[in-house]
Amino acid sequence: MCAFYNVKKNRKTRVKRKIALFFVLTIAIFAIFSVYIKLLVTPLIVETSKSQIKVHATKSMNYAITESMNQNINYDDLVHIITDSSGKISMIQANSIKINNVSMMIERITLAHLLEISRNPIQIPLGAFTGVSLFSGFGPPVMVEIYPYGEVTCKFLSQFLSAGINQTQHKIYVDVSTIINVVLPFKTISISMSNQVLVCESIIIGEIPETYLTLNNLTEMLDLVP
Repeated sequence: MCAFYNVKKNRKTRVKRKIALFFVLTIAIFAIFSVYIKLLVTPLIVETSKSQIKVHATKSMNYAITESMNQNINYDDLVHIITDSSGKISMIQANSIKINNVSMMIERITLAHLLEISRNPIQIPLGAFTGVSLFSGFGPPVMVEIYPYGEVTCKFLSQFLSAGINQTQHKIYVDVSTIINVVLPFKTISISMSNQVLVCESIIIGEIPETYLTLNNLTEMLDLVP
């Protein structure tokens, strides 16, 4: 009877040890898998996602700028050159209303296009999930849902360049900046981008006061008298 009890007790002990070993191995495998995902797989997926999102964001900003500037907007709509009675340039004034309207239009169109990212999952090659950079571009695409959110800002920049005797070339650029926060399956990433495009230019005849030549932001010209 005692021998039977000891056998039964040893059997229970072995079962408990097997269960404990199973849990230990499960935890160890999960820990190794988590480290593998974090250190090897996630960085490759993040880089692949960033490259695709940047391409989409650049296209969105360019499209917004093109659409906004196609509304019959030219140099004279953005800048007023004011001269005195002798024909000398006395003021270069930015049209704040037009600039603000165009800026808001660009921001709105850009943001609308960026939100479309969520409707189209990005495609990540299956090889990226191996964690080996050599295989990151191989294999069938795996569709990964993303959830982007962020903000867009727009400003107009000004540049003066000498174009000959008593002539100055005035170039106006639009600079669009965006911060896109994207929620990926394994990580949330933040992508900062900016895109600067020449939108119009003109040759100014006459001497331009030095005060204006140092200005970079077009809106700094508002009500500035040299």
